[in-house]
Amino acid sequence: MNRFQISNVVVIMPIVELVAKKALEMNPDIGLDVVDLIVLLWMYSNPYDSHRRQLSSMRNILRMSETLQIPGGGLEVTEEELTQIVLGSLQNLKKKGFVYIQSAGVHYIKGTLTDSGVELVKRSIRTPILKRVTAEFGDNP
Repeated sequence: MNRFQISNVVVIMPIVELVAKKALEMNPDIGLDVVDLIVLLWMYSNPYDSHRRQLSSMRNILRMSETLQIPGGGLEVTEEELTQIVLGSLQNLKKKGFVYIQSAGVHYIKGTLTDSGVELVKRSIRTPILKRVTAEFGDNP
């Protein structure tokens, strides 16, 4: 996690969010927003066979993301709204052909990246940075 001191508030921004913002800055034409790219990166570095609960994990990473926080920290969305944000992002990624969703619901998601999704990540983010993202929250038991 990267820490930034702002007044008396410490903001902890996950590296995945920093990478997502930088990737969008460098590739503004990919047609995704920050949340979409965070979800895509999560799926890239956390394949389903890691036995994690995808929906819970995606909500957790978004909960830490500055993108969804109000000034001073904290979220202004409910858990249900956060779930809908994740599901909406997955639907957007599915429409663009980057993910395949085998099951989606309020409590359970099983999805994988398509070849196009993997290629987008590899094309948009340099390997050393991608390794840092994976080291922070990917493939960990």
